[in-house]
Amino acid sequence: MDMDQKKLRQLLQNSDKTFEQYQQHPSSDSFAEEYEQAKNELNQYMAQVRKSISHKSP
Repeated sequence: MDMDQKKLRQLLQNSDKTFEQYQQHPSSDSFAEEYEQAKNELNQYMAQVRKSISHKSP
């Protein structure tokens, strides 16, 4: 579980950081792309967590 929390914390921090950079430079395609990638990684991870939880519950 510790690894899961560390991974989640890392993904959240990365999405926050890239969002702040994108906010400061809204016309930058590279910052927009980095933010979208960070969001996608977080969303994929959350989908995996939800799937694993749903398989564990009766």
